[in-house]
Parts: sequence; structure tokens; C-alpha cells
Amino acid sequence: MKKTTTIAALSAATLLGAAPLLVSADDDDRGKSRYEHRTDSKLMNANLKQYSTDEMRIMAYGQALRRFGPGVEVTVNETKDGTYLVQLRDAEQNLIREQEFNKYAAPVRGSHQN
Repeated sequence: MKKTTTIAALSAATLLGAAPLLVSADDDDRGKSRYEHRTDSKLMNANLKQYSTDEMRIMAYGQALRRFGPGVEVTVNETKDGTYLVQLRDAEQNLIREQEFNKYAAPVRGSHQN
């Protein structure tokens, strides 16, 4: 019985001795913004990729397939403004969604999420 009590006492002492080490770990990211490490100069000098119609079609089809599953048809047409009009249709040719993107694949008009 004394052996069990001694082991329990040593275990408790070890846990209590290690507790301050576990509690004192600092969280250096607390209070910082998610994007605080970025500066405006880095964003201003960013090389943004302009996408072609084929690249936009591939990206739009991938997103549509992920979101709506097989059977979705994607059409991408370049507009007079130099933007891309993406239309998603189901198997019965019903319009599911239509959205316009610029050459950098950012939404231009109709950017609300359905």
C-alpha cells in the first residue's frame, strides 16, 4: 500500500511541477490582425496573372463541378469590356448562375454568393 501511495504522490508532484511550464507558453499572435504581416508595398508590386479564356473556362468548370456536381455545363464568353461572362447551366439547359469576372478572375458584377 505504501508503494502505491508513494507512486501517486510522485506523479501528482510531477504534474504540479510541470503545470507552470505548460501555462506560461505565450501566444505571440494574440491581438494581431490576420493580415498584419503584409504591407501595402508588397501588394502594390504584386505580379497578378491575367487569365486567358481557356484558363477561365477550366477554372470555372472546376469550381462548378465541385459545387454543383457532374452534369453542369459551363460557358465562358469574353465581353466588349474585356471581362469574362461565365454561365452555369444544368442538364436541361436551365441557367443556374451567371457571373462576370475580370482578366484576374475577380468578380466584376453580380458578385453576390448564391
